[in-house]
Amino acid sequence: MKTDSLENAPASADDHDKALGERLRAARLQRGLKLKDVAERTEMSIALISQVERGVSSPSIRSLRAICHALGIDGASLLAPAAGGAATDEQNEFTVRASTRKPLKLGNNGVTKYRITPGSCATLEGFLMELEPGAASDPGFLVQASDKIGYVLSGRLQVYVDDKSFLLEAGDSYGFSGSHPYRWQNGWDQKTVFLVINSTHFYV
Repeated sequence: MKTDSLENAPASADDHDKALGERLRAARLQRGLKLKDVAERTEMSIALISQVERGVSSPSIRSLRAICHALGIDGASLLAPAAGGAATDEQNEFTVRASTRKPLKLGNNGVTKYRITPGSCATLEGFLMELEPGAASDPGFLVQASDKIGYVLSGRLQVYVDDKSFLLEAGDSYGFSGSHPYRWQNGWDQKTVFLVINSTHFYV
C-alpha cells in the first residue's frame, strides 16, 4: 500500500525545493533507477516522488530519509556546499563558511536545516536547526542508530525522550543514545535555533 507521506506544498516551489529535487533526480538517474523503482522501495506513490524531484512538493523528514535509503545515498550530501574549483580558505575540507551552507527546508512545517559538517569528518555529523513558531519534527517518535547531542542557541526547545519531556532554553543541552525514541518542537511563539551533533551520518 502506497503511503503519501509528503507535506502539502504550493504549486510554485521555492529555490530550495527545486535544488533538492534536482539533486535527488540526479542521484536516481546516476544509479539507473526509474521512478517506479524508488516508489516500490519507499512505499510512496510515483506521483509524489516526481513532485519532489520537480520541486513541487517538499518532503517531510521521514519521506526524505526513505528516499535516501532507497537511493543508497547519504542524505547529508544533499546539504553539502557545491564543489568547484581548487580548495581555498573559503572552501576546503576543514571548514564550512556560513555563506556556503545549503539550507534544507523539511516540508512546509517551518523547519530549516543546515549541514555544518566539514568534509574531513568521517562519522560525526552536525546540523544547525531553525524552527519557526509551531515547527516540530515528525509527529511520531523517531529511533535512530546514532547517539546525539543538542545545544539550544536561542529560543526554547521542547524535547521528548522516552516518556519524559524537557523544556530547554538558550545554553541548555540534551543527549541520548540511539536506542531512545524522541521528538522535538519549538517551545514558544518565536524562532528557536539549536545545534545537533550525531555520532553517524543522519540519513544512511
